[in-house]
Amino acid sequence: MRAPTKNAKNMALIPYRGAWDIDRWFDDDDWMNWPSFQLMKMPEAPKMDVYEKDGKVVVEAELPGFKREQINAQIKDGVLTIEAKSEEKKEEDNKKKGYWRKEIHHGYVKRMVALPEIDEGKVEAEFENGVLKITAPRIQPQVEESKTKKLEIKGK
Repeated sequence: MRAPTKNAKNMALIPYRGAWDIDRWFDDDDWMNWPSFQLMKMPEAPKMDVYEKDGKVVVEAELPGFKREQINAQIKDGVLTIEAKSEEKKEEDNKKKGYWRKEIHHGYVKRMVALPEIDEGKVEAEFENGVLKITAPRIQPQVEESKTKKLEIKGK
């Protein structure tokens, strides 16, 4: 056992707190808004249901907080892509309001899903109460008859 040092009486006893400082840092709600973390954010994917009803393929995607004009939906090669983007209000407007807390901000969502065989020329889309509903008639896949061709084998 070591002998107490001369200054041992003046030393403060500091309890071990492990990762207390890191926990405190993450308790701060604004850390995700730092520019370095903004670059890491991936677009969120809207929740969606895909089902078949009465010979039609139906896709319902939740897009709360978006307006119809902010939504882009397209089908290419049997893949449905839904994107929605809302713009944040200008900084001057934010300063005038005197926010205590600001959690509502611009958003971007994107989702791609492969669909079964549908008639892409008869797709209908409707947006109501934050839900985008896409309906398309299902078609049977075109199966080509396999033809047998006798191959001529050349050589000796």
